[in-house]
Amino acid sequence: MIAKNRKWRGLHWPSFFLMVALCAAGIMVIYSATHTSEAADLKNAAVQQAAWVGLGLVCFFALTFLDYHRWVAQGWFWFGGGLCLLLLVLVFGREVNGAKSWIRMGPVGFQPAEVMKLAFLAGASALLVARREKIEKFSTVLSLGGFALIPVLLILKQPDLGSAAVFMPMCFGLLLAGGTRLRYLLVPAGLGLVFVLAIYVYVGYLGKELPFLKTYQNNRIRTFFDPNLDPLGAGWTIRQSIIAIGSGGFSGKGYLRGDQNLYGFLPKNIAYNDFIFSVLGEELGFLGGAALILAEAGLLLSIAWIGSRASDLEGRLLAGGILGMLFTHFFINVGMTIKVVPITGIPLPFVSYGGTFLAVCMAAMGLMQSVWMQRRLG
Repeated sequence: MIAKNRKWRGLHWPSFFLMVALCAAGIMVIYSATHTSEAADLKNAAVQQAAWVGLGLVCFFALTFLDYHRWVAQGWFWFGGGLCLLLLVLVFGREVNGAKSWIRMGPVGFQPAEVMKLAFLAGASALLVARREKIEKFSTVLSLGGFALIPVLLILKQPDLGSAAVFMPMCFGLLLAGGTRLRYLLVPAGLGLVFVLAIYVYVGYLGKELPFLKTYQNNRIRTFFDPNLDPLGAGWTIRQSIIAIGSGGFSGKGYLRGDQNLYGFLPKNIAYNDFIFSVLGEELGFLGGAALILAEAGLLLSIAWIGSRASDLEGRLLAGGILGMLFTHFFINVGMTIKVVPITGIPLPFVSYGGTFLAVCMAAMGLMQSVWMQRRLG
């Protein structure tokens, strides 16, 4: 354990500035996506996002100066608390867009599924630390998979397929960082890929419906293969997203000048969160989109670098889990706007509107700063 009289080193400034820059870019694009809306909740979205950034910075610095060993040691407590929130939302939750995924406390609402990602990271890290002597074995893969299945099933009950899909990549990152043999990871990863492909064939090509998915979710898979199946319904959003990004060209139409966004072809209720990349791509073009992708990639590489410099297993596990979470959000969010993956309600880290996920992301980066500041100290 690190000595009590240790001297912590400074922040990892590149990741801090990238995080702040992405948050600032998010506020700007959210304003562009909502400033013409007549709905009060949309019109004030940029101000609300700025307030969440402020709260996120509080979470960031709180965890930066917290000994991450203590946080992992309390992992079972955080995991249990997260499960309680998931159970509460099924009973008392507020339904939004067909999913009962919100708990409202007065004027403030939050999503327990997002909080659970951080709680799961704590619990999973505690589990793997307890199994450090067996972490290379396949039994550890099975143990962590079963552990993750508990929150996944509860989140699917809401249903929130996007949030549920993040837990398995988090497990992969945790196990890879912990030192589990690669061949034991490739087997479940391959089976998962086959399962996903089977769903796409069953729903997309054969036209069947999966009972554990809502009708609109089945339709999203079908229109991923052919948006013309329902051009004015399920296929509308992806068609408008591709038009928006494509029409942006190399340098874009200019800030606040995106036609697809301004005239509502890209639906207002999703342009500022799940499809924020489409708004940015239309207004700032290839240059703006590439800059954002490079910034997100730079942040992911910073997390990988911090993990590689961690002084112990706990630090490496946290880096692996956070990397898995943020990469999955980044890949799926950008991918669905350009028709690489089916539409899934999943936000772009630090950029999309959404206070709970933003605070969770910033708290996760605070944990990375804690790992960095305590690197190579014995």
